[in-house]
This record gives sequence, C-alpha cells and structure tokens, in this order.
Amino acid sequence: MTPVDRAVFVAAYSRLVADVWADPVKEQALDRDPRGFLAGYGLHLPEDVQVRVVRDIADADPDLEVQIESWQQAGTTGTFVLFVPSLLPVAQAELAEDELDSVVAGLDPSCACCCPCCCT
Repeated sequence: MTPVDRAVFVAAYSRLVADVWADPVKEQALDRDPRGFLAGYGLHLPEDVQVRVVRDIADADPDLEVQIESWQQAGTTGTFVLFVPSLLPVAQAELAEDELDSVVAGLDPSCACCCPCCCT
C-alpha cells in the first residue's frame, strides 16, 4: 500500500466511523449493507470478499494498524473485518457551586473580570 493509498483509506475509514457514531440512520445502513456502506466512502472490495463488522470490543483500544492490515489482506483472506469501536459516553457529574466558580474560561475567577491582569 502506497502512502497515498494509506492516507486515502485512513481518511475514509475515519469519516465512516465518525458518521456511524453521529447518525443512527448511518449505523443502520452499515448493518443492512456493509459492502454498500463502505462503497459510499470510496472503499470498494471485490465481490468475493466478505465483510464482517466488529463492534464494541471490550477493553480494547481501536488499533488503526489492525484495520489497515485487514483492508490490505482482504483480497487474500477473503474477508474484510471492519472494526467500529464503541463510542463511550462522556461521564456526567454534578459540580458544586465552588467548583463552578473556579471554572471561568479556564482562568482563576479572581482574574477573569479584567484584562490587565491576564494581558501582562
């Protein structure tokens, strides 16, 4: 795989994952027709290559190199494994009033009201 081909694949794969995370309709489209969904991102596979979608890998960080290797070897192995890492929800927490007071655009609240103290 040339550096250009690699960059094109990484960009397409990244857009695909972001879209699946952001849009339930796209997630459903991936489930219905993975091959067609890949093609919509410019990722075309030979007809004899099967597509297997793997999601929600517990305790595993997404490994881009594994995804690239699966893409490169799909013609040889006959299977392309598309890893779609799970999107972990952002933790929610309540802040106490004093904690809120200390968060003013990332500045010390005693200094956030005037320019001279932060511009010098």
